[in-house]
Amino acid sequence: MKARTVSFYIDPEFVPQVLEALDNELIPQYREVPHFIGLVVLESEEEGRPEFLGMSVWDGDRTDCDDVIELFLTRLFDVAGTSATTRHYNVVRLISADNI
Repeated sequence: MKARTVSFYIDPEFVPQVLEALDNELIPQYREVPHFIGLVVLESEEEGRPEFLGMSVWDGDRTDCDDVIELFLTRLFDVAGTSATTRHYNVVRLISADNI
C-alpha cells in the first residue's frame, strides 16, 4: 500500500472554500481512480492560521492520481493563495476497527 500527504496552512476565512473544493472536486475524482482506499483530512487545533494535513491511502499504485492532486493544488492556490507540500509513503500498517 502507498500513501500521500498534502500539508498546507490557510487563513480561516478560506476554510469553507477549500473544503468545498475538496468535497466537490477532489474526492469525486479520487473515487474514480483505481486503487483508492480512503482519505483523512485533519485540521490543527492551534489558534490562528490552521494547518491542514490530508493523507490518501492507495492499494497499489497511486500515480494514477498525480494529475488529480496537481489540479487540486492549483485550485488550492487559486482559492486560498497558499502552496502545499506533498510527501509519499509506503504504508507499513493500516489498522481499522473492522480488521482488529
